[in-house]
Amino acid sequence: MWLKAIFCLGSSFLMCFFSLRKYINFMNSKNIFQPIRSDGPQTHLINKKKTPTMGGIFIMLATLITTALFIDITNRYILVVCVVMISFALIGLTDDLLKVFYKNSKGFKGSYKIVIQFFIIGVAFLWLNLIDPIHATAQIFIPIASHYYFYLPLSIYIVFFTMVIVGTSNAVNLTDGLDGLVSVPAIINLFCLIFLIHACSNKELAKQLDIPQILFSGELIFFCIALIGAILGFLILNLKPAKIFMGDVGSLGIGSVLGLIAIICKQEFIFLIISSLFIIEALSVIIQVGSYKIRKKRVFLMAPIHHHFEKLGWSEQKVVFRFWLASLFFAIIGILIFLN
Repeated sequence: MWLKAIFCLGSSFLMCFFSLRKYINFMNSKNIFQPIRSDGPQTHLINKKKTPTMGGIFIMLATLITTALFIDITNRYILVVCVVMISFALIGLTDDLLKVFYKNSKGFKGSYKIVIQFFIIGVAFLWLNLIDPIHATAQIFIPIASHYYFYLPLSIYIVFFTMVIVGTSNAVNLTDGLDGLVSVPAIINLFCLIFLIHACSNKELAKQLDIPQILFSGELIFFCIALIGAILGFLILNLKPAKIFMGDVGSLGIGSVLGLIAIICKQEFIFLIISSLFIIEALSVIIQVGSYKIRKKRVFLMAPIHHHFEKLGWSEQKVVFRFWLASLFFAIIGILIFLN
């Protein structure tokens, strides 16, 4: 298992890193760059205006190729995660291409994206039910005080199921606004998911922790490791000053994987805590938009909230580093609650 993990990590890292270097040179030679939002921080208009985008393509490709080479692709959980990741990444790719070709930061209409995402998640829900009936039980495991299950009507659970994945993917997408900001929290979340997968796929450990056992889900550990390797390969080139942006193709693909694996593990509540940074970023946008529409006043200087701190005078590196620490803090709290 350790050898397989090393191959997954190393393979995806090397593929992503070296392919991105060639891609960056190509995009620079063709003068194809990421359009910067005009209402964003003014420093971004100066410092980031000639940076290529869609680097997430190579995170996705490196992960998928590594999966095909070293991971059991006949495993049905691997298949459903790959299909959902590809589908969300294609939505993001469409968005990125529209931004580049039309040279504006608007991209794909938001309502269209949400409708397509809901359809994909509906298919994923039916697929998971065919894999294991436990995914149709409409129960949420809450390990606080004494472990217990919170049962929902099936229709409400389907909405909850959808919102976890769609919400996570779009929250990760909203967080992707500063150099390196998304990559490290995503890696932290993936390490936590590896631990959760190990716990729920191991019969003895699941019994000891009094959590649902998810048969045949252990192979997802290696998928997470492959994705970590690819993100690390990207991160080296995305640290300030970024030579490449992830784009929606990467953030939507990664976010969908995080949410779906949390659903598969039946650990949505713990994941809510672990991924609090992404949730806070998304909530800041919802609060800002809602406040302006209702009161014609803004709560934050700018949303998502990482831009608020930039407006307060924090340097980009300071915001990114503090947010990394916050993500690590939330992850530790989540795992401690899980183990209580």
